[in-house]
Amino acid sequence: MITQQMEAAKLPSASVLVFKDGEVVFSKQYGFSNLEKKIAPSQNSLYQVASVSKLVTGTAIMKLYDQGKLQLDDDVNQYLPFSVRNPDFPDTPITFRMLLSHTSSISDGSFFFGSPYWDLYEDIGKPTQKPESLDLFVTSYFTPGAKYYDKDNNFNNAKPGTIAEYSNVAYGLLGYLIEQVSGIPFYEFCRQEIFFPLEMAHTRWLSRNLEQNRMAMPYNYNLISNTFKPLGTYDLSTYSDGGLKTSSIEFMRFLHVFLNNGKTLQGERFLQPETVAEMLTVQYPDVNNISGLTWWIEEDRYLHGGSDPGTKALVVISKPEKWGFIFFANGGGLRTELGFEFRHDLDEYLNRHGPPLGMKN
Repeated sequence: MITQQMEAAKLPSASVLVFKDGEVVFSKQYGFSNLEKKIAPSQNSLYQVASVSKLVTGTAIMKLYDQGKLQLDDDVNQYLPFSVRNPDFPDTPITFRMLLSHTSSISDGSFFFGSPYWDLYEDIGKPTQKPESLDLFVTSYFTPGAKYYDKDNNFNNAKPGTIAEYSNVAYGLLGYLIEQVSGIPFYEFCRQEIFFPLEMAHTRWLSRNLEQNRMAMPYNYNLISNTFKPLGTYDLSTYSDGGLKTSSIEFMRFLHVFLNNGKTLQGERFLQPETVAEMLTVQYPDVNNISGLTWWIEEDRYLHGGSDPGTKALVVISKPEKWGFIFFANGGGLRTELGFEFRHDLDEYLNRHGPPLGMKN
């Protein structure tokens, strides 16, 4: 199924890994991580994983929660040097819980007609692409009168906490909030509090200090010329919403925490079990019956997908059966239907048959 669908979705390569009870039971890679150099991927190859990155950002917030440095229902303005309010509801606080569950009323703006957020993607793949810093973009997006502020585009017209709308900018704001609460850059907080204790030695948020020889090249596909275009490794201003570069074998260490009641592969405490349970619980059942804290919930399965230029990703875990599934690809990304159907088909397959267990490769 995977090889056939990769051809249809125009994916240059994919890394697939299944684990159960903390052990890899299936690991197979397909295609070329670099078409020009004919490099085959391995389970150690680094992929940009787009919105799957949000799982790490959400977990970083929950690390601060475990440390007693914030509460989920706190008004985020307590931690900001500026105010974040929906201008239609200036007296309603926006909380961490709302940001994490996509009910904050913060909007990315129009996908098709452009907005400050979607304009970030215009220069990807160009040598001139130089993203602004996270703090500069976030400050400019939420401060009235600043260059990215647009009260009609940057917020929807619903009271915070009452309507679900998927928001990338909300996760950019969460990255900035982590910096404000912890006092260190977001990427450094994740290195110290997540990547180091989970032994994710090669995982990075930013392109600097990235081992480029491990990197699966992100590609766009041109339907007219039937050719792949290498984009190169790239960063975005709101990198906490989708900028993670990681491998299937290292991300397994991260996902295992949620199947092991907050403990690492070595059995050490990483998150409190109550914190893990809260992340895997629907937060606003009257608003959206599938959204936990970052995780999407389908009965006993928990998942998150990702799609950006040159990247496609899907991760799924089953808590009762203790398995996890990881799919990373370096194509079929943003602004194309290619890859979206594939991700749906993978999810359907897992729903019907489960992952390939007990067939080590």
